[in-house]
Amino acid sequence: MNEQDVINAFYNYYKEFSYEILEIKFIFTLGGSYDINVLYKNNENIKETILDGRELFKYERYIYNLFISKIETNDKFNIVIYKIKNDGTHSSVYLWENEKSHQDLLDYAEVFYQWVNERMMSMIFEYEKDNDLVPTEYDSDGDLEYLSSWDSGVFTFHIDKNNNLVYKVVLTKDGKERTLDLPLRDYFVEGILDHYKVTNNELSDDWKPWNTMILKSLHYDIPYDKREEFVNYILE
Repeated sequence: MNEQDVINAFYNYYKEFSYEILEIKFIFTLGGSYDINVLYKNNENIKETILDGRELFKYERYIYNLFISKIETNDKFNIVIYKIKNDGTHSSVYLWENEKSHQDLLDYAEVFYQWVNERMMSMIFEYEKDNDLVPTEYDSDGDLEYLSSWDSGVFTFHIDKNNNLVYKVVLTKDGKERTLDLPLRDYFVEGILDHYKVTNNELSDDWKPWNTMILKSLHYDIPYDKREEFVNYILE
């Protein structure tokens, strides 16, 4: 697949209205998500389409994979604009907008704790299940059911002077605390270290310096409007 295949697919799909220019704009975030805006333009008149476009998904993924492959190179981009004329000829522009990149980083960093909480809950369950630490019982149908082994937890992540991650997992059940010797997955450790690097460098104007993140989990999703109650960043 190449760019022309993408152009042909969009050109053949978006025939709802007549147009002089069909503009397709991809907007990527550093978190990996993207939006697509499709506009019909005639002179000064602009009409935005509401067509579904699910059959174009494989072409969207081609552009997405291109975005991923270029993100660490000098050819990186976070905006793509295709302008297709009604005769099928087209122009294309690949742009990198620093201001948008910065906002993407900030937006992702501000909800990073949600990812940490979700991954920790998953890793704890998998580890305790594999090590027979999860209480079980049989339901009325005779099927094995896993029960909760903790009601709340405190996860502490500290980046030391050598940029190594030191962590502690404390779980509470019925008022009794225990420390869980949980091995963290490599991708998770990399995620914490990357969050530390980004917030202390690229986002230093928006984020106070820190080397310790303390997250309080109630064993369910943390509400976005209560981050300060459950997440604390400190410098030790």
